[in-house]
Amino acid sequence: MRLWEVAERVGINHSTLHHYFPTKEALVQAVVLSITQRLAETATPTGGTPPEQLRVHLHELLRRTQEEPELFVALHEIGLRAQRDPGIRATAELREEEWRMFLVNTLQEGIKQGMWPEDLDAHAVAFAIMALMKSISVLPPAGAEQAVQQLERWLMKEEKESNR
Repeated sequence: MRLWEVAERVGINHSTLHHYFPTKEALVQAVVLSITQRLAETATPTGGTPPEQLRVHLHELLRRTQEEPELFVALHEIGLRAQRDPGIRATAELREEEWRMFLVNTLQEGIKQGMWPEDLDAHAVAFAIMALMKSISVLPPAGAEQAVQQLERWLMKEEKESNR
């Protein structure tokens, strides 16, 4: 889609859009930042234990997939575009790394507090969580909810076994 078509669709003058976004790449970068900032809000520590923080994060992401599915459709499209656009790939990878580090830090803190076993691989679990959460937007809502609930059961089981 060309910039003038985007401007027409959103009901603004093409030159106004062009003033703020001189290229389509600049517009896509802004969309990437906007979407990832909105989703990053779900990765803010909420207080409570690391398992509680993780539970809140997962449920908030699940809620967003149900209430704002367009965010995840756009992220999927951005992922495809990132494969051929180095600038968008760099932005997307940076935001994804921030998310991964939130997960790793939360998991490591839970391990340190004895809530998960010491041999839990925080990096591998973070990647597994990311893979699941990225894919739930394409699952039927009931399937997405079941997948998140199963992930919670696994993590809470690890937590309970670690506390024995």
